Amino acid sequence: MLPKLYDELTTSASGYSKTFLGTINHCTKCKVTEVRNGSYTLSLETTVNDDCAGMLTSQKIIGAKANPFDSDQLFEIQRTERGTDGIIKVEAKHVKNFCCQICSEGDYSDEHTDAHETGTPAQIWNKLKSDYISTNIPFTFNSDITVSRNFSLGINTAESLGNILGGKEGSFLDVWGGEFHWNNYTIEFLSSRGRSTGYQIRYGSNISDVRQVESCESTYTHVLPYGKVSNGSHKINFYAPLYTIPNTQSLYTKVFMLDCTDLLDNYEVGDKGTGYDICRTAMTNYARTYAANNNLGKLSVSISVTLRAELDEMQQIGLCDSVSVILDNFGTKATAKITEATYDSLLERWDKLVIGDARVTVADVIINRKRYVK
Repeated sequence: MLPKLYDELTTSASGYSKTFLGTINHCTKCKVTEVRNGSYTLSLETTVNDDCAGMLTSQKIIGAKANPFDSDQLFEIQRTERGTDGIIKVEAKHVKNFCCQICSEGDYSDEHTDAHETGTPAQIWNKLKSDYISTNIPFTFNSDITVSRNFSLGINTAESLGNILGGKEGSFLDVWGGEFHWNNYTIEFLSSRGRSTGYQIRYGSNISDVRQVESCESTYTHVLPYGKVSNGSHKINFYAPLYTIPNTQSLYTKVFMLDCTDLLDNYEVGDKGTGYDICRTAMTNYARTYAANNNLGKLSVSISVTLRAELDEMQQIGLCDSVSVILDNFGTKATAKITEATYDSLLERWDKLVIGDARVTVADVIINRKRYVK
């Protein structure tokens, strides 16, 4: 399907409006890549003979098919390159980028005050919109996560929405886990995006070439739970013993520091050790769960699938769906999620699927690699 070009978006309380300029009819390449909880970009090439050639400038909007399931997605042109060979190259970002660059002004709080709100992701989003962000946000937010937790990012300090949603420690992703689905101006924050397909990828059987990347960068042996807990009218630093991760694949001692302050908001200690054992037990249990949920003791493995025959069989499989990976030659047999997907918008088929580890953020740049959920 040929991509379409629109004039700059005009914002209003009900969303963004756009003006159709034409179809990019000489387009020779249009590929969209989305990374799980991360970047969402479009790369396009056309010629100077295209009807839209003269209008392909920065801040114009391209509408293109981005996957087999969603309606056409909108991308803002960030960069245009023109050469003497008559080829025009365009790079664009999904309109989610507009949302990520909106900022919360934060609260007028004393520097010693831990300003926060308590609620579900939807309640915190609505609170941010009503009390902490003065600019219009023409995006709708939905979430199936109903757990209430303390949240402070963007409430006790100025912060971009990109970081609040998933760009640094204390973000929605960090506090609740989950996965984002961006559909133009609709944000879905889901406990789990995708489905278990049962599809098997087996090296040497239905795939003849595979690229496997193994990393120990985020493989740990221990977790150090720490945080601040109430002691009368003030808070004190508090620690639990090192938690040893069972069956870790790291050959060397590596400690993951786990901030348990939010957890400790529900506890209080007194003088002479009163309540200490209760807090330490809760922190250890939290560390155990966190290490298991985030595979802190495991090597991360990613596999890129680019074989055409394989991709053609996977047309109804999408980002965040789970498949079975069997690589007998490497000793790997596990269920893994698709964490990056590149779609050929012209041919309407997958161009590349990456299965396995993906550690990026909604804001595209990792501000703090200390904590973020896989």
